[in-house]
Formats: sequence, structure tokens, C-alpha cells
Amino acid sequence: MAPAGNTPDGEIGAAVLAEKVRTLFRQTSWITAFNPLNAAIVGGALWQPARGAVITAWIATTAAVTAARAVLRRRFLAAEAPAHRTWGRRYATGAGASGLLWGAGSVLLYVSGDHASELILVFVLAGMTAGGAGTLASYLPAFFAFAVPAILPLAVRLLLEGGSLHIAMGALCVAYLVALAIIAQNTNRAITEAFRLRFENDGLLARLSRAQAELEESNRTLEQRVLERSAALKRQDEALHEARRMESLGLLAGGVAHDFNNLLTVILGNAALLEDSPALLRTPDGPLDEIRKAAERASTLVSQLLASSRRQARTPRVLDLNAVVSDAERLLERLIGEHIAVVVSLAPSPLAVFADAAQLEQVIVNLATNARDAMSAAGGGTLTITTRAEEVPAGGAPPAPGLAPGPWVVLSVRDTGVGMDAETRRLAFHPFFTTKEIGHGTGLGLATVSGIVEQSGGHVLVESEPGKGSCFWIFLPRAEAAIGEDVARAEEARPLRASTVLLVEDEPAVRNIISRTLVGAGMSVLEADSGEEALARARGHAGPIELLVTDVVMAHMGGIELARRLTAARPGVRVLFISGYRREAELSAATEDVDFLQKPFTSSALVERVSRLLGR
Repeated sequence: MAPAGNTPDGEIGAAVLAEKVRTLFRQTSWITAFNPLNAAIVGGALWQPARGAVITAWIATTAAVTAARAVLRRRFLAAEAPAHRTWGRRYATGAGASGLLWGAGSVLLYVSGDHASELILVFVLAGMTAGGAGTLASYLPAFFAFAVPAILPLAVRLLLEGGSLHIAMGALCVAYLVALAIIAQNTNRAITEAFRLRFENDGLLARLSRAQAELEESNRTLEQRVLERSAALKRQDEALHEARRMESLGLLAGGVAHDFNNLLTVILGNAALLEDSPALLRTPDGPLDEIRKAAERASTLVSQLLASSRRQARTPRVLDLNAVVSDAERLLERLIGEHIAVVVSLAPSPLAVFADAAQLEQVIVNLATNARDAMSAAGGGTLTITTRAEEVPAGGAPPAPGLAPGPWVVLSVRDTGVGMDAETRRLAFHPFFTTKEIGHGTGLGLATVSGIVEQSGGHVLVESEPGKGSCFWIFLPRAEAAIGEDVARAEEARPLRASTVLLVEDEPAVRNIISRTLVGAGMSVLEADSGEEALARARGHAGPIELLVTDVVMAHMGGIELARRLTAARPGVRVLFISGYRREAELSAATEDVDFLQKPFTSSALVERVSRLLGR
């Protein structure tokens, strides 16, 4: 029974816990049945006659634990008023037993030096733990009870094996477990909030029913009844928004897992080839090239994700949208194909916008590529790109939601392709949503477009119907400054002079490669793994420190706070922030003489940026 509207928070919490435990036990028993099935498959694939009896016993024990869990589920479903906290602990115990069996199995079936068996164990355990992040997320103790004992024994065994490949695989297992734990926690948080909202909505509806009954006796409660109904509708709207957010999160998690697992497979496979045959290191287009290409594809994927989440590093300046479209038109001639006619109609006067030229070109290319695919399915068509200036009057209805009154610049990309239905339009800008066949698109094209446009202060509007093509309208604020005016100063990179750099990075591998690069460029490097240690190294260094190179996100003291303290103690120190994404307002407020380099970066890019900073 749902709690009443005046139910205390403690009772709502208990109701939420009960619903989460019920969610566990209501799942089909086929989910746990995969445990003995997978155990039988893995045991058969990695069979060792010398340990045949032990492997058979392990498979049988896995089947027995699964059967016990099935009995536990049946008893819970048959119970009239189960104590949900107790049953949750029982479920977690069963999940923990399964996890322990898989952890023991990974050590039992491990064959030192046999990369095939190692990869089988890694992928099977990673897949089962990833499944657990979804099926067990409603009750975190059950997820951790299964995931930790299942993954850690194999990770420890790989780390103890030694060698770069095994250490990398062991570290990846630990990193994968941490990532899944974060995903499970986020999913659990969303599930908890959704249940809480549902119970609170039930309470609001109960109050609304009482208000309606009172209204029959007197109209004096009319205002209160309207307020309560509005509150209920607001709650329902929030619940709908949460459901859509979870839908986007599911698409995002699935897309990231798919693409990154493919890239990790390439990297791990080629690393194993290099370990077995070091001579391949010098082979043109060999394993080392494949590893580099996979890393570059991973960097591109992260860049697209950052753009779709409005976190991409950018270099905006005032530029002419007509010029950007003209430059992109030459690229589209090679990209679109002869079966599609490209028509470009530009405004007669320059259209000044404040944006990143490369990002705007990416917007045009992404929209044109989607249009090409939509028209290819229809056998060809016409792609029309236009620009114009538009003034949004005060007090009138704007052409797109969120457009403030004032001057705007409009870019439209229209195609005569297959068009989109209402549901496709609703999901079009969600990361990793795609209507294309598997392997023919990442689903990040329109999400990237939306992220870039919103990061530039603009809006995207789409009009489309099945069989009638699509039109995307990009609204960007018109810039008042002169075209070509940059946000930041444009310095020339100068040869590096002998200088002292304070390098702060909490990831040892990253800190090591940066230090080696700077030392190789003729610089003296003071290393620290935290903000506190960096300040201590600075206090203990008698000579000058010309440059601080620091990660932005670190435990206890981040790079921004470190930069403030160091520049206060040593005025004139230049600062180079390095991070996976850029937070404009915080970085610009940290200190005056700063620059930013987004990870991942090459050694040459690092040296060039340091040279530019020291040359100021």
C-alpha cells in the first residue's frame, strides 16, 4: 500500500526500500540461470584434465547456489508480508555467493601465459558484472556483493603475474569495476528518486481526493484544491522528465560501452601481439599503428561526447558565418556525392557570430552528412543550405523556444530525404540514438550539433515529417564586434629556454610522460602528485619557478585552488591547466596568465603550448 500524503520521510524511505527489494525478486529467474550456463561454457572452453574434478565441482556448486537463489525468490514471492530489509540481505548473500564462486573460478581456470584463457575470463566476468550493474542496481549491497568478489581475484591474479600486458589488464579490470560501480550508483540514485516521487505523488493525489470531497460541502477550499492539483501535475512532469533522462542515460551508457569495448579490444589484442612478437614494433601499419589509431578514435569519441554535453574546449572569435559555409561547401562537394544536388544561398551581407570556426564547420558537416544518408535511402535529392539575418521583436512569439528579442543569425540545412516521425524527432538529439544500421553511425552527430550550438549561446529547431524531408534551423546570436576579433591573445610559439616547471598530476603514468617530455625539451621539472605536495615543493625550492603545469581535478586541492595560492606566493608564475574537459568560468577566474590544454594531447602539442606561455 502506498503511503498517505502525510507519511513521514522515514516511512517513505521504508516504502522505497521495500519497492527496491521487490524489484530484485520480481526479475525473471532466467537472469540467475545464466550463472551455471556461463560457468558450464567457460569451464568447457578452459577444461584441464588434471583439474577436471575440481572444475566439475565448481560448475555444480554454481548450479546449486543458483537453485538456492531460485528457491529464495519463490519464498519471497509467496510471503504475505515479507520483511524487506531482511530479504534484501538474503538476496545480497546469494549474489555474494555467486560472486565468490566466479572469483574462485577465475583463479581456478587461470592458466599463466595463456592469453586466450585470460581474455575469455576478463570478457566473461566483465560482461556479467556489467549485467549486474543493471539488474542489481536497485539494491546496491547486492551489486557490490556480486561484483567485488567476482572481479578483484582475477584483477589481483593478473597484477601478480607481472609484465606490462598483465598489469594493464589487471588495472583495466579494476577501472572497469570502478566505472560500473559509479554507473550502478547513479542508476540506483535515479531509481530511488523515481520511487520516492511516485510515493509522494500518491500522497498528493490522496490529499487532492480529500479536497474534492470537501469541495462538495463548501466552495471555500477551491483555491487549495487547485494548488494541490498543480503540485501533483508538477511532480508528474518531473517524473516524466526523469524517465526521459534515464532513457538518454541508457542510450549513452550502451553506446559508450559498445564503442570503448571495441577500441579496448583492438588495443589489448595488438598489445598481446607486440608482447609475443616484439619484432612487429617496427612493422609499418603494424600493431603499434593500430594501437595509435584506436587511441585517436577514442579521443575523437570523447571529443564528441564533450561537445554533446557542452564541455568541449573551444576557441571562439567573431567570424563571418557566410565565410564558414563557403569553406564547408568545398568539403561537402567531396563528401556528399554526385547523386545529391547541393544548393547554397548566402545572405548578401556578412553575418557576424561569436563562435569557434572549427565547431561551426563540424555542425554543417554533421547536418549535411545526416541529410546525405536520409536522401541516399530515397535515391537522391537536393541539399539546401541558407543563411540570413533575423530580428526577433520584443513581445512577439519567437520562431524557436528560448530566443530572446534582438538580432540573430540563422543557418538552415534542408533535405528532401525520408524525414522523421514524432518519436524520432523527440530522440534525435539524444547521445547514441540512431536510426541507422549497426556499424553505420555512432548516434553522436546531432547530439554534437546541439551541444556546439548551445555552447555558442544558440538554439536548434527541427521540422520534419515522414516522406517530406527535414530542415534544421540553427539560431546564433549576432555579434556586435568586428569580424576576426579573437577572445584570447594570439602569441607566437617561441623556442623553449631553460626554465623550471612545477608539474602537478595525480596520475603517475600521465605525470611521468609529461615530465619526460619537458625534460627532453631542456627544462627543469619539479614533480608533485597533489596540490599540497606542490606547495611544499615550491616552498622548498630556492630558485625561480616560471611555469605551473597542473591537472584541474585532484583530490583535496584542485588545480584552480593551487594556481591561486602559488601565484599569490610567487607573482608572475604562468599556469597551464590540463584536464579532460574545460570549465571556462573557473579557469579564467583562477589567475590572469593562464592557458589550457585538453587531454589527450601529444608531446609536440605540450611543448608548443609551454613554449607559447613562456614566450609571453
